[in-house]
Amino acid sequence: MEQKQHLISVIMPVYNAARTLPDSAASVLNQSYDNVELILINDGSRDNSLDICRKIAAKDGRVKVLTQENAGPAIARNAGLDAAAGEYVMFADSDDFFAPGAFAAMAQAMEQCDLVIAHYYFDLGKTSSPKGLLQGDQTLNEQEFLMALMQRPGTFYFSALWNKMYRTELIRRQQVRFDSFLDWGEDFAFNMCYYHGVHSVALLDEPVYHYVKNPTSTSMRTLLNVPHSVQIKAKLYRYFKDLYVEKNLYEAHKRTIDKYIYNITLTE
Repeated sequence: MEQKQHLISVIMPVYNAARTLPDSAASVLNQSYDNVELILINDGSRDNSLDICRKIAAKDGRVKVLTQENAGPAIARNAGLDAAAGEYVMFADSDDFFAPGAFAAMAQAMEQCDLVIAHYYFDLGKTSSPKGLLQGDQTLNEQEFLMALMQRPGTFYFSALWNKMYRTELIRRQQVRFDSFLDWGEDFAFNMCYYHGVHSVALLDEPVYHYVKNPTSTSMRTLLNVPHSVQIKAKLYRYFKDLYVEKNLYEAHKRTIDKYIYNITLTE
């Protein structure tokens, strides 16, 4: 009996991405798992990104196009969440792309879980390196997941959006949103809020996404604003700590959890 294809909503903010957007969108629309909707949110682009979004939508009825004044990726992703009709949600950046077969593998793993986390590729120039942290296809219960997260919370593996699949119902029940105060780390904060409701996690060894490193990205530039970055780091720490306080794990693991204050983001 053929497995039911649950609708996957893929949320992709777009800002001045005319050069990379066609390939990024194609990596979603050309998946073997085709019950998807691609939500493109034009965030006040100054190039012809909006025209490209509309051309992509004109060719494929699975594409929705939203547009807003430039407000940043957090507000754009929240708009995408409001528009999402799928049972599952995924996120992508408009200069990255999914690996073939990614959606089928993740949707299958999602059947009995609240979250899927997969390995990914780190692309730098012409080099593409597989990255990941926990090895082997496996399922973790809530306690196992929280203990693993506690050890390396700042890694892309746990904090990024694009190597994960989420349940829309869980996002909406918990009212998880992106924090627009955060110029960077908004993905970490979103995940920490989502993790409050996670009871089982599927891990996949298979890399599902190509993260294309851009050294001139906005997040890299805003890190140079030291006072604001300190405020952001303190707020991210509170998101992280609150998760463990709610789960009654903070006091027993205070020293490990508090180390996050000094952590830097790692690509594993």
